[in-house]
Amino acid sequence: MNRETLEKYQPKLTRLFTNSRKSNRLSGAYLLYGPKNAPLKETALYLAQSLGCEKELLACNECNSCKRFLEGIRPDFVLIDGQSDMIKKGDIQALEKKFSLSAYEKGHSLCYVINKVDNINNEAANALLKFLEEPKVGQVAFLTTNNPDKVLATIRSRSISVRVDPIEPLVFQQELEEHEFVMEEEGKKKTKTLHLSSIQAYILARNYATMEEVEALLNSDTGMKEGIDAAEAFLNDYCSSYKTASFTLLKETALLKDTKCYNWMYLTILDVFESVLLNDKNDHNPFSDVIHDLRKHQEEIRKGVEVIKEVLTHKNLNYNATLTAARFLHALDEEN
Repeated sequence: MNRETLEKYQPKLTRLFTNSRKSNRLSGAYLLYGPKNAPLKETALYLAQSLGCEKELLACNECNSCKRFLEGIRPDFVLIDGQSDMIKKGDIQALEKKFSLSAYEKGHSLCYVINKVDNINNEAANALLKFLEEPKVGQVAFLTTNNPDKVLATIRSRSISVRVDPIEPLVFQQELEEHEFVMEEEGKKKTKTLHLSSIQAYILARNYATMEEVEALLNSDTGMKEGIDAAEAFLNDYCSSYKTASFTLLKETALLKDTKCYNWMYLTILDVFESVLLNDKNDHNPFSDVIHDLRKHQEEIRKGVEVIKEVLTHKNLNYNATLTAARFLHALDEEN
């Protein structure tokens, strides 16, 4: 992240942050929210870095302070990342303990970033709320979430909420298609290369914001390819025949091996269905022909979206995957 990127793609946030710094009236907490492919964590880290910049209101990436931050030397900064693990009370207590002291570096503010702040248990949320209510002078927090409604209302009320938009998802999609991923083979010291299809790149660009996030996903999640392939097979059949599509979905559901696969399958179908309802005319969407053909099924698709959203809130989706598929197909039945 750099100043030019922030100014170009997040003008509202840029104005708010720089004006607040000029007038020395920064808020104690900012809640940055946006879709899955918005660079929430990267933006929060850049703003945190900016607080210590020795030259500009926005981080220059060149001064000694900026370079130390980029190298991970951050004595007055804490990152709590709820991306993969739930945020617990101990995480907030460790933050409180560190910030009970004054800033180590002259001219620096005490600052912390909590990424995916909605992935937090009740004890930790209450501890965070108390910490937000009694901040030290000059202390600044950047909280991020894809879903503000899942953040405790009292935490939202003590934060300034600002939307962060995606950065050219089409460009990122093209970068993903052209990139050669070097993957570690499970249980072996060997590596293999992987190239994403246009559909895989499109779906990943809609859900992730950086190459690093995608690389981490591909090294840990084996269900992406299988799930997206299953969705593609179902969607292509659904354009021509509900009966054929029903058979395809049930067959693919029986073949998929775990929750991650099912999640990717339903996430892909949901993306296409919502594009239909939103009348998306993006020619760069690899499902553009499918979206065009599905517009005659608006009511059924609307019902299907409701089922998928309900399904994706359940972590144990593979507990009865066939029944889930049957519920989804029932919603799509024109005779229903």
